[in-house]
Amino acid sequence: MNGDEDSMRFQTRHLEPPAYAHPSQMLAKTGPLDNSLPWVIEFRAVGTPITIQVQVKDSMILGRSDAVTGFKPEVDLTSCDAFAKGVSRKHATIVMRGDDKLMLQDLYSTNGTRINDVTCAPPTEYRLRHGDEISLGRLRLQVFFAVVPAHTQPVPPIILETNPLNGLGKHVLVLEDDKDVGNVFKLALDMQGYRVTVVDNAASALNTLSTVSIDAIVMDLLLPDMDGFDLVRFLRRQPNTAKIPVLVVSGATAGYQMGKALEAGADIFLGKPVAVEELMRAVKAMIAQNTPARA
Repeated sequence: MNGDEDSMRFQTRHLEPPAYAHPSQMLAKTGPLDNSLPWVIEFRAVGTPITIQVQVKDSMILGRSDAVTGFKPEVDLTSCDAFAKGVSRKHATIVMRGDDKLMLQDLYSTNGTRINDVTCAPPTEYRLRHGDEISLGRLRLQVFFAVVPAHTQPVPPIILETNPLNGLGKHVLVLEDDKDVGNVFKLALDMQGYRVTVVDNAASALNTLSTVSIDAIVMDLLLPDMDGFDLVRFLRRQPNTAKIPVLVVSGATAGYQMGKALEAGADIFLGKPVAVEELMRAVKAMIAQNTPARA
């Protein structure tokens, strides 16, 4: 990842430059978080609006369900017209190797598996990365990581401890319409001692903010009922929410989108895929910046 790409992933509006602002300075591990937080991976069927998002297990089969036998793979591609496109019931598998690698393996399927147009010869495992395209028979899937447990760049082994005192009982509102991503964010924040409320639409977020004291907001830009930029602007205009720090986590990584989010009033922008330790440090920095020092 070069310097230009780094700046496209992380920006702040007005916070002091934090120690973690550059990916080359990210934490290598999150300690116990690595073994307890799943990856969230998204499959987008090329040429269709279909998106399948799942929390990654140690091993998960990609294929199609079978009503006769009752078989259902962990990544069920039936809705993608899988049968007509030559996808086998047990077509391929994704396995986790160590804490930073996902591997793709063809399961001797009838119509074969390809990754970036390279044929996967069973039982060989092939490294799966963010942005890859895999083909199962004639079904093409783009692969995107939404949340990853640990940063995998070769960086100093600084440890973010799983300490219940880190969150100090602060209340974080997570606004994320994808259930899997929201669950991972909640789990990570819970483990750091934060109180967490997760909602999946802007209306629920505004209702929460009107009834509960919130110390920080973590939100996506793509919401089902309101434009994310408009929501941030609205929050900044309301007396009760104007000073609540806002962290935007989004797959919209174009510089224009990030700049627009910061101009609207977001404090930090993190691009997906987001590492758990990025999220933790960003939330901690925002709350610390917004908490008056004790006399």
